Amino acid sequence: MSFADTLLTEDLEPLRQRLLYHPLWIGIENGTLEVERLRIFALQDWWLVREAYRLDALAIAAAPDLEVQELLLSKLVPKVGGYKLLLRFGEALGLAQADFAAVEPLAGCMALTNFFYWMLAYGSPGEKLASVSASEDIFIQICARVGPALMRNYGLNQDQVEFFSAHDVLEAYVSPVDQALLARFDTPEERQRITRAVRLSHEFELLFYDTVLSVVIEKPAPSSSQG
Repeated sequence: MSFADTLLTEDLEPLRQRLLYHPLWIGIENGTLEVERLRIFALQDWWLVREAYRLDALAIAAAPDLEVQELLLSKLVPKVGGYKLLLRFGEALGLAQADFAAVEPLAGCMALTNFFYWMLAYGSPGEKLASVSASEDIFIQICARVGPALMRNYGLNQDQVEFFSAHDVLEAYVSPVDQALLARFDTPEERQRITRAVRLSHEFELLFYDTVLSVVIEKPAPSSSQG
């Protein structure tokens, strides 16, 4: 069962399938995605991951009571240090710390990030939870396939793909908290807001992945030989 399935007022499964089987992930599973494009994904995801603490902090600050704040804190704790695993993945692809420090967001990455911030600033309590949690849920499912494929097709080892495999452990902590929080927002009005937030979260995530695939990878110019 995917995030908020029991609350949604429309069928979002076709949209989820587009995310789960996006050409970005199919390319990794087939081993046809260029390493250069894997680097682009690592850098762009870094932009988003390094915002995660701020996003969680805003959600905690906006929580209506202490019990909800504690539930959100319990979601944050397992994520601490996750950005280091992404750096390790990038280094395995040939990226340097300087590359991550200098990253500039592509439009799709910035759009997804800004969507999260907008929801946390202006959304209802259910929307605040749904916008980020729906993204986490779908990425956990994606990671279960991507991690093994990276080792199988790109010669990476288990430590180098731990950013993906660690999401299996994260799910055990995150899912029960999400269910406990969602139980607080089971009204017709909030269900409609949650559905909209989940749909938009998935659509912005699709835009992010589409953007990674649309970047033109510049090939090195052939060296000229002298006679």
